[in-house]
Amino acid sequence: MTSLGQGAPAVTEVRVPKMGMSTIDVDVTRVFVATGDVVSAGDPLVEIEGDKVSFVVEAECSGTVTAISVEEGATYEVGQVICTIEEVTSS
Repeated sequence: MTSLGQGAPAVTEVRVPKMGMSTIDVDVTRVFVATGDVVSAGDPLVEIEGDKVSFVVEAECSGTVTAISVEEGATYEVGQVICTIEEVTSS
């Protein structure tokens, strides 16, 4: 994940994780969230599959999903953005 911006709401990019030494790309088998959904840290975002392994990518922060960059049945490279989350910040 990457946080962007200073002074603006914190936005986190959730990216396709590396699942093994030889994994170059993964298939998205299920998308659990949509743009506008509110998520908590640990909530499932997408399920991916690569090199005989399935893995659920979870939110590492709480906030609102502002964009989904993947769709079910498509293949994506490791490091590609899955979604962005505008983080909930305490004032």
